[in-house]
Amino acid sequence: MISKIWPKTERPESERDQSRSGPSGNEKWERFERKFFVPPEKTSFARSLLSNICLRDSTYPRGMINSLYFDTPDLDHFEKSDDGSYERQKIRIRWYDSPNGRQAEVPVYLELKSKRGFASKKHRRKILVPAERLNRIGAGNTLVGRNTISWTLAEFGYFSEDPLLPVILIAYERFRFSEILTGTRLSFDWKIRSSLASPGLGYSESSLMLDGAVIEIKGPSMEIPISLRSLSTLGIDWTRFSKYASCLETQLTDPGSVGRFWPSGRVELL
Repeated sequence: MISKIWPKTERPESERDQSRSGPSGNEKWERFERKFFVPPEKTSFARSLLSNICLRDSTYPRGMINSLYFDTPDLDHFEKSDDGSYERQKIRIRWYDSPNGRQAEVPVYLELKSKRGFASKKHRRKILVPAERLNRIGAGNTLVGRNTISWTLAEFGYFSEDPLLPVILIAYERFRFSEILTGTRLSFDWKIRSSLASPGLGYSESSLMLDGAVIEIKGPSMEIPISLRSLSTLGIDWTRFSKYASCLETQLTDPGSVGRFWPSGRVELL
């Protein structure tokens, strides 16, 4: 079956990026992301704190997110993300919740996310695929035809001489919020699980879960609204967090290693 492609970028309102186009039609780097790792023992308090100082998203307050990440055979995107390179990209196919038995086709979103430091922009296209494909994530299952992926990424301005392969499936639960005064968007992600989708990588363990949770703050600047400064009571000081890099690193690390399920790298306090 041929996948159906929407010519326009579509997304749930709560997942909309905040980039804008200038007079030349080129996207500006206007969305900034701050990510903070929350240790396991503080996840309940962190979620409660966000519920008290923020508004829950009125349309999509809670849901499951599934992302199938693609990379080159040499894992170039992973290496750049893991090293904290100033410029880096991620390619993924994302869908929300799980298809029910009555659905013949479900929407997925092919995304190209580009970052410069903490600034990011995202291209996205909605595609309909047979629901059964989402239940058969494994070696070689790209969900969307390879030609469709290549053509769409080319329209986004992404070109690579190396083939792209499905590497890892990451799924987690997301709670969505907005800051009361400025409307700054926040998300609380936890129960972050991963399974490899590429043969020959890692230790072939399925459904590994990262410890803790992640708070993401997305806005037009690096400045964190005053009302969110109370998050400092959590003592959270991890940033430059990448679910893709952290989950893949966990899958590639010896099962007996200490701290295997914790992210690496830490920066200044909130």
